[in-house]
Amino acid sequence: MKRQWSHPSIALPLLVALFLLLTFRCSLRHAVQLLAAAPAPAGDVGSHAVDAELAELAAVDPAAAAVLRDAERLLETNLTMRAPPQLRDAAVRGLRGWLARQQRFDPGVMSELVDLIKRPIDLHAGGGGEGDARPYASCAVVGNSGVLLAREHGALIDAHDLVIRLNNAPAGGAEGGSRLARHVGARTGLAFLNSNVLSRCASRSAGCRRCRAYGDGVPILTYMCNAAHFVEHAACSAAGAEAAAAAAPVVVTDPRLDAVCARVVKYYSLRRFVRETGKPAAEWGGAHEEGMFHYSSGMQAVVAAAGVCARVSVFGFGKEPGARHHYHTLQRGELDLHDYEAEYEFYRDLEERPEAIPFLRDSGFRLPPVVVYR
Repeated sequence: MKRQWSHPSIALPLLVALFLLLTFRCSLRHAVQLLAAAPAPAGDVGSHAVDAELAELAAVDPAAAAVLRDAERLLETNLTMRAPPQLRDAAVRGLRGWLARQQRFDPGVMSELVDLIKRPIDLHAGGGGEGDARPYASCAVVGNSGVLLAREHGALIDAHDLVIRLNNAPAGGAEGGSRLARHVGARTGLAFLNSNVLSRCASRSAGCRRCRAYGDGVPILTYMCNAAHFVEHAACSAAGAEAAAAAAPVVVTDPRLDAVCARVVKYYSLRRFVRETGKPAAEWGGAHEEGMFHYSSGMQAVVAAAGVCARVSVFGFGKEPGARHHYHTLQRGELDLHDYEAEYEFYRDLEERPEAIPFLRDSGFRLPPVVVYR
């Protein structure tokens, strides 16, 4: 007769061993899952998965397509209905050159930004020559959020090689002499304006005088929200008027940079929408005015700085209870055409794991260190 393994002294240890084995297997599986979900080491691009559906949807930009259609119609009429005679030729040249640069999506433009942005500025400042092919050693991008007034970063901001300000927000007094200078700094090396701001400040009667809030020697970088704004660009450039000949250049961003910024922001907005609502990404357009959706001026200024600076510091981005939307206005509400929370997520990745950023990581360009002062 065979011996049965049913004696209590044998069965109990077997049950305990089986329980321990199952527990170990569950723990091991959980550990593997945690390891897969953990952030990958810097430089390990392959471990940061990009959602293919979100990337495909991010490539659709109705707002940019509408601007392009309007630009083509304007070129056909030579801006005759809008541009005064003395600015017409310069405006048409600017618009035609901008349309000629409308190329396929190319994140490799990041590697060209020193030539496209810094070199024209250097040529003006140096009075000729070929300009400096090296990036700025350090750049401060100063946002307009009311949170700036709760900090005293002024001296730190002014210590950077280049200080970039947005949409003519006021700087502090010379050499930090005013109360505002303690918070926002006093120096300005580059004014970043969207073309809506440029259009408003460059009225036909005043020319570009009101657009140069930091003086004639400070160059302006602008992106085109509306192709008709090449009239104001002409008024502010040396090509448009003799009075502007001695002033610093007004540089228009390359359309490829605009496209990169648009895709990055829309991707982060789509991802946030899916995560927070649980709805399909295809329904994102119903929650945002898709035809008007756009990145903020601050976002593009940060990306541009990443292309022309060896080190980037970001100030005045974000919000806090009680803080105004802009430190220099009474505005408290945010614009619906921007998804600021999505942009804040982008800044965190830019600071902590740049290798995870869709589109930029495919550019072949090594992003510089970025520090966001909150």
